[in-house]
Amino acid sequence: MRKQLLGEINMLMQQGQLQLAFEKVEPLTRRKSKDNEAWILRAMIAEKRNNPIETARCAQLAVDIKPSVMGHILLARALRFVGKTNDAVKHCQKALQLDPENNLTKMTLGSTFEEAGRFSEARAVIEPLWNELKGTQVPIKEELAYEMSKLLVHDKEYENAVQIIDEHVDSDGTVESIRVVGLYLKAKACDRNKQYDEAYEAAQKANEIGKLEFNPQIYSNQVDVLCDNWSKDAMVKFPTSRSMSELPVFVAGMPRSGTSLIDQIIDAHPLAAGVGELNSIEKFAFELSQHYDSTKEPPDCFGKFQEREWTKAANLYEQEIKKLAPVGVKRIVNKSLGNNKLVGLLAKLFPKTRIIHAMRDPRDMAVSCFMGGFNNRMHPWTTKLEWCASAWEQSQRMMQHWIEALDVPVLEVRYEELVRDPDKQFPRIIEFLGLEWDEACKKFHESKRTVRTLSYDQVNKPLYTTSAGRHVNYLNHIEKIHWPTY
Repeated sequence: MRKQLLGEINMLMQQGQLQLAFEKVEPLTRRKSKDNEAWILRAMIAEKRNNPIETARCAQLAVDIKPSVMGHILLARALRFVGKTNDAVKHCQKALQLDPENNLTKMTLGSTFEEAGRFSEARAVIEPLWNELKGTQVPIKEELAYEMSKLLVHDKEYENAVQIIDEHVDSDGTVESIRVVGLYLKAKACDRNKQYDEAYEAAQKANEIGKLEFNPQIYSNQVDVLCDNWSKDAMVKFPTSRSMSELPVFVAGMPRSGTSLIDQIIDAHPLAAGVGELNSIEKFAFELSQHYDSTKEPPDCFGKFQEREWTKAANLYEQEIKKLAPVGVKRIVNKSLGNNKLVGLLAKLFPKTRIIHAMRDPRDMAVSCFMGGFNNRMHPWTTKLEWCASAWEQSQRMMQHWIEALDVPVLEVRYEELVRDPDKQFPRIIEFLGLEWDEACKKFHESKRTVRTLSYDQVNKPLYTTSAGRHVNYLNHIEKIHWPTY
């Protein structure tokens, strides 16, 4: 009976019926259950729900009951997701001790090394596995081909990488998610090999898969509503949390505009830390939107979410970021990509906060987003260059609105100036945070920290200027687009 139930739960999970699968597995994991298989399934459900903390908790309980390969792999993947790649490596190694020939473990270990920037170690794991399996029909072959191609791109073997992608990843039978990232990787390889038309073609092909429509006019109207609802006069009447913490700092701006670089510079300071793209405030904003009543005047328009609830949200966020940062730091920066829409809320939650506005030439930003492989469901405008231009313009409009309507300090940082004049721009950022300059900030690329972002393989390198002016390589694709003034 139990075995049949576990099989049913697994089937439901594979079919995507995650809530029903959870409802069936949850009773099996009550009252300090010792059912390690049930805990594994619960961890797998949490992983599919993109909840790494719950995945790690359930997987840890499973391996505490009985060590298993899948338990350690789930733990490794969850830890990698939150940037703890060294711990993830340890769990991969524990899984290999249990089964030295397990190919999934080897691939997980290799991809973890790659994400941590330990490329030679990654290749030492992935390449032998690829050579062994490339002529077989094993289920992991396409994903393995993608991992091998990433390492070839890192080692500047661009043509070999493209060949593997063309032969093993870019086909109608490939899992869509792997095919898409493979095409974006091909675009990167061709771009670095100065094959710009081929790079554009690969990115365009990737962007057509699962593309959602984006209407620039509707988006502009939404920004109008945002600015009206969060006007200077209205915000005076909004609830304001009682938090006087100076700990939270936020980077706002468009993707691919230097947000990760700014985050790394700050994180390298002994008295500061970065928590990446933490979306806790976005979740609170969603709760507010569910209770917002536009027919009522502020603060009544927020229903039950008044000063007490805003203060509670601020305090919970501060507790969360403290857990993710070293003890004793004075500033903790969050670079979530939704921050440009939330600056008003951030200022109301943290009246003592500081905002850094990351800016970049819209043409460079557009090319980088179009070629980069964002989550199209979150950022559908990245799939067309002209949509990128419209989204950039609206982001600028929102940021200008916040600057004019709020009293919190906002520092504008232009990517081009940041990479060309670091001796001036790096200290300018640190000074804005109220910290004394530290030379460690210039060595941000030496950090052992794993950055979960598209630019993870760039921010761990010394500063370079080649991305400034990148759009000139794609002039024939962008020349007919109206670009906003920068």
